[in-house]
Amino acid sequence: MEPILVKDLVDYNLKVLVTGGSGQIGSEIKNLNKNLSFNFHFPESNELNLLDLDSISSYLNNNNFDLIINLAAFTAVDSAEENKKNANIVNHLAAGIIASEARKREIGLIHGSTDYVFGNTGGPYGAYDKKEPINYYGTTKSLGEDSVLNEYEKSIVIRFASVFSEYGNNFIKRILKSLIKEEIVKVVSDQKISLTYAGDFSKNIIEIINFYNNLEFDVNKNNRIFHLTCREYTNWFSVAEIIYDEANKVENGLLRSKLLPISSKDWKSVAQRSQDTRLELNDNFINESKINLSQWEKSVRLVVKRVLPVILKEVENEK
Repeated sequence: MEPILVKDLVDYNLKVLVTGGSGQIGSEIKNLNKNLSFNFHFPESNELNLLDLDSISSYLNNNNFDLIINLAAFTAVDSAEENKKNANIVNHLAAGIIASEARKREIGLIHGSTDYVFGNTGGPYGAYDKKEPINYYGTTKSLGEDSVLNEYEKSIVIRFASVFSEYGNNFIKRILKSLIKEEIVKVVSDQKISLTYAGDFSKNIIEIINFYNNLEFDVNKNNRIFHLTCREYTNWFSVAEIIYDEANKVENGLLRSKLLPISSKDWKSVAQRSQDTRLELNDNFINESKINLSQWEKSVRLVVKRVLPVILKEVENEK
């Protein structure tokens, strides 16, 4: 593949710090990194550990960057209820310190967030609708957003929803493994959701950075929070049906299990889940930046094809 040239950027040697490089979106950027004409940096935890708040300023004192993309997060929703201290440090306190340090150094800042900052009423939610998280993960991410935006006037927030990819732990992988191993797989059917394919962020990274660089920052304007998801809304059971169908296509009738739709009230979890966290896309963000978003069904099928051989091997090794 030919290197992707950075268009319309003043600095062709842009140095970008990506926190959360081991996450789904960070991993997608890593995969694309070799084809980009500017430099991404993905520090290891021994270099930059957001649970050690002092390490943030220390790392930035020793390294120079033009832009920070903060994707680091404590994303385990149930675990956040049981480990509130660490969830708050990573999602809230560290985000505020990153924003403060970016402001001092005049470094650009793009901060990743989540649909879980909403959920108490009903979507689709606009970027500036009232936030009402109903679990601790959502609360910490909401507080993190506030800290970032209040601390640094040249920061923006991009919210994702139900991220999936071939990397990390996600719904597609969990459902695939269950479908292979179990006779009946129960999936919630009454939660309205948006999905974000992690590859949609990485493949549009140049457009997103260009959009940020060309943004006119004004504290009196509501133009610093954006949503990035697949265009169509869905629910978890519908996603599971596509996973089931594609897996059977790839492996010629591999699955003998049965999908069973259930109500969210019949699904036991530590953290409360919303009935509706759908995000409304910002048309100006998507159109002005020329971002190309995938259809969730097409991207889900693509990920199933890529991860199915790995899942099959994992299941075989567990026997």
